[in-house]
Amino acid sequence: MPQHQGTDRAHDPEGPLDARAAARASLAAGRSPTLWWTTGGIAVSVVLVLVRGVPVGALALALMLAAAGVVRAVLPPPGAAALTVRSRTLDVTILFGLAIGIGVLSQIIPTR
Repeated sequence: MPQHQGTDRAHDPEGPLDARAAARASLAAGRSPTLWWTTGGIAVSVVLVLVRGVPVGALALALMLAAAGVVRAVLPPPGAAALTVRSRTLDVTILFGLAIGIGVLSQIIPTR
């Protein structure tokens, strides 16, 4: 099998999937700052749920999702590795939709 220099064979739509390239890409994602910021935001939200209650923690999660939507919208390609899943428009729409939905629900659903 010929080696293709400079191409990512794990995500190349014209060629077969290369497991080694996929493994290298997944390891590189662990060094992504956006992955750690996203994980940290979720962890802070969980701690807030435990300490202050569900409405506060859910609102923090909604704010983290909104911030992720802004980051995904403004960073140039290749963008934030932890936030890049589909097209930019779809990613931003989903992130802001979740942020609005969770934010609104966190304030209107009674907790007790």
